[in-house]
Amino acid sequence: MSTHTVPNSPTLRAIRERGKLVAGVSTGIRGLSWTDDEGVRRGLDVDTARAVAAAVLGDADAVEYVELAPQQRMDALAEGRIDFLSCNTTWTLSRECDGGAVFLPTTCYDGGAFMVRRSSGITRAEDLAGRKVAVLAGTSSAASLDAWYAPKGLSVEAIGYPTPAEALQAYADGTVDGYVCDAIVLFGERTRFDDPAEHVVLPELISNEPMGPAVRDDDPVWLRATRWILFALIAAEADGHEGLIAAQERLAATAGLPATWISDALGQVGDYGAIYDRSLGESSGLAIPRGRNDLWTRGGLMYAPPLA
Repeated sequence: MSTHTVPNSPTLRAIRERGKLVAGVSTGIRGLSWTDDEGVRRGLDVDTARAVAAAVLGDADAVEYVELAPQQRMDALAEGRIDFLSCNTTWTLSRECDGGAVFLPTTCYDGGAFMVRRSSGITRAEDLAGRKVAVLAGTSSAASLDAWYAPKGLSVEAIGYPTPAEALQAYADGTVDGYVCDAIVLFGERTRFDDPAEHVVLPELISNEPMGPAVRDDDPVWLRATRWILFALIAAEADGHEGLIAAQERLAATAGLPATWISDALGQVGDYGAIYDRSLGESSGLAIPRGRNDLWTRGGLMYAPPLA
């Protein structure tokens, strides 16, 4: 099968010459990007990068992962140290406009939440007023806290930590009374404790966090290619694989991708539903309901524009 080469995409050309995609991921969050006991990287953000590598290079394992703390990720993308940022990053105006980035389709709709000890007696976010909470430095959590508490005449003391491991440790040793992060992150982090049931994620969400990958804004061909690879994963769950695979060679010429881009991504990584299930759903051990991350036909927000 032929490959459609796009000479005016420096990013695609560099990826093909080096034979691997360089992807920025988090320093370790179960369900999103983490390394299991056998040394295998797993998670929604990891599989998103693997699907792109499969579509572009025909090999989902042709990925070099660069672990980034939250305050490093936008700079790493802008400076060209990575091709693809897949690092539980919330899509915001400032990150896109100030960082020379363009966000791709949202792969995880989430919201800021609180984790507290069951034994603390804290049952709602208001109970944390006047207390210390851990947040990840470089994220939007501190601003979300201010926006949620200030109209109520309340406040908390947000203590920033550079990595999820340090924030979790501060929570574990009692330096802070709660840990504030995206709800999906907290569901993954609580599994690190010997007794996860002692740690509760409160039901309130204090923000909307549309998280997804991003690329630099200087290569429109690469932007379009990655955007439609992700849409193909969603469309395959919604409409089935057969029709998309039948059309993939025709679509490849338009998108500047190899003729087998869709079958490679689906065959090696799976559609969006399969990725979610093994990363965050029942098969992952986290059993986080799809909710807003379900297909629109089932009450969620996930859908793809027509691939035609």
